[in-house]
Amino acid sequence: MNSLLPQASNFVETIQTRQGVVISASEEIAYLNGFIDRDKLMESAKAYGKSPYGEHLQAVADGNVRY
Repeated sequence: MNSLLPQASNFVETIQTRQGVVISASEEIAYLNGFIDRDKLMESAKAYGKSPYGEHLQAVADGNVRY
């Protein structure tokens, strides 16, 4: 049972890397469901800076992510 978490983590990392998508970004989910506004999303994006996650949140805020 203990080996399932690392396996799941590796699976998510592989999908994100190969397909260039972010899986389960909580700020993105909150924004798309109307729980936070664009300003709050931008605040989160700035907090993560130039990291891949921060850049993803910026892309979501800019409308540059296709689903």
